[in-house]
Amino acid sequence: MNEKKDKVKINLAQYVHDHIMEMLIRQEIKPGGKVPEEKISEMLNVSRTPIREAIRILAAEGMVNISPNRVAEVISFTKEDIHDIGMVRLSNDLLAGKLAIYNGSNADFQRLAEIADMCEEYAKQGDIFNRIIFDAHFHNELAEIAGNPILLRFQKELYQRICFYQSIEYARPGFKKENISHHDPIIRALMNRNEAEYSKAIQEHLIEFYDLRNSKYKVFLNEDN
Repeated sequence: MNEKKDKVKINLAQYVHDHIMEMLIRQEIKPGGKVPEEKISEMLNVSRTPIREAIRILAAEGMVNISPNRVAEVISFTKEDIHDIGMVRLSNDLLAGKLAIYNGSNADFQRLAEIADMCEEYAKQGDIFNRIIFDAHFHNELAEIAGNPILLRFQKELYQRICFYQSIEYARPGFKKENISHHDPIIRALMNRNEAEYSKAIQEHLIEFYDLRNSKYKVFLNEDN
């Protein structure tokens, strides 16, 4: 009986966690803003207990900071934070793609292409929320195909921050849809089983968005492939 209750608590906390993440990506809670526990309680018809458990999970994932008076404040991003996230994302995707070339099947890559099509369709529709979600789905699926469970776990944790940052960037005045990179060159490289082609494609996909050429990591970039 206690085990069932514990599972219900975990599932409810995860449900609240996912709802708060959606609020972040939809820019309903801004960077530096406080997590509105009372509002969430009313919206989801849940007590404060699963909300506070969800906030603890978010804190462990680095999405919120909890002050001594237990107020949860959403993270903000400095320029250095963006460079750091971008470099880790690039490193993860480089490894994931190279492993996927050896471990993935054509059917796996076709599934990636279908996800990419959905991602692009949402971008055309101006549905930024689902564009962000399907972009994360694409890169997490790539890590899944790679066949390394530790890489996949790290990738999923990282993509929560990435999704939030993307939502901030896409909402920025003056941001143009054409600045959103597409996945077609990545898929072609995977289908061709060509590591050099993949390395070039994934760097082109990420370097500009995270401004890595102007970061401390520029010496690690290899754009000659």
